[in-house]
Amino acid sequence: MSLLELNHVSKSFGSYKAMDNVSFSVEPGRIVALIGPNGAGKSTTMRAITGLMSYSQGEVTFDGQPVRFAKTTSLAKMGNLIEYPSIYPNFTARDHMNYYAMDAVDHADIDELMKLTGIDGPKFGKRKAKKFSLGMKQRLGIAIALIRNPKLVVLDEPMNGLDPQSVRDIRALIQSLAQKGIAFLISSHLLDELQRLADDVVIINRGKIIRQGTMSDFLGEGKAEIKVRTNDNAKMLEAAQDAGWEAHLSDDQVVITMTADVNAQKVLAKATEFNLDVTDIQTGQTNLEDHLLEVLSTDSTRV
Repeated sequence: MSLLELNHVSKSFGSYKAMDNVSFSVEPGRIVALIGPNGAGKSTTMRAITGLMSYSQGEVTFDGQPVRFAKTTSLAKMGNLIEYPSIYPNFTARDHMNYYAMDAVDHADIDELMKLTGIDGPKFGKRKAKKFSLGMKQRLGIAIALIRNPKLVVLDEPMNGLDPQSVRDIRALIQSLAQKGIAFLISSHLLDELQRLADDVVIINRGKIIRQGTMSDFLGEGKAEIKVRTNDNAKMLEAAQDAGWEAHLSDDQVVITMTADVNAQKVLAKATEFNLDVTDIQTGQTNLEDHLLEVLSTDSTRV
């Protein structure tokens, strides 16, 4: 049996189906990315999993026990950071950790956890939470999610407000905990970060799961691409499209789909033909963002 299982779960708000026959599972030690466009049902799904919202049909089970709205006995070994962390403005970071450890049957070592999540330094100290930056609050929220020594951690936008070094630190922390058998279900708009982090991917659109599998398999479905940067990307794009190649602009570079007839050598030759200076050229598979958009564009649930 999987650590977390959703079997044909549905949730409606009037005539709107926020979850429509949703089924997927999370195994111990796996990092699962739950992704989809805004309004797809990600937050509703996470709230149903964590007992914060009822569902109309189906069943959610965690660690062999059913999960029901407002019944938390089955969730003793689940941590979560949904939307915004529950922070008390006049508490310090340590006050929060002591408070949330009070009702935990088996809580983590507070000093060790504060060190792991980076909330033990001089920036925190005796400062009250009302003076914390958004990034500091996110770090504290993640620490709170880990206080119960959870088997599963559900995180909604955990990198929100973090600087690049903090993002790297949190990524390393999640990966190290996963290696110890802790599972993670993560939703984030930072798809490049999820691509680095997740083992598995679940895609939801208009309340329905439209794709699930390993991250490597999903990315492997995508098109191979050539990414070229020149001194005039607009002209390079025009040259590529005039040649009948599938191409678009993205992040200050021209992205060209590789085919049997289109390779890096031909792209370089085309740039030379149009008197363009190539400053960078790379080949590889499509990234998570591009392939997600490709999958969503062909998904029948969007109509």
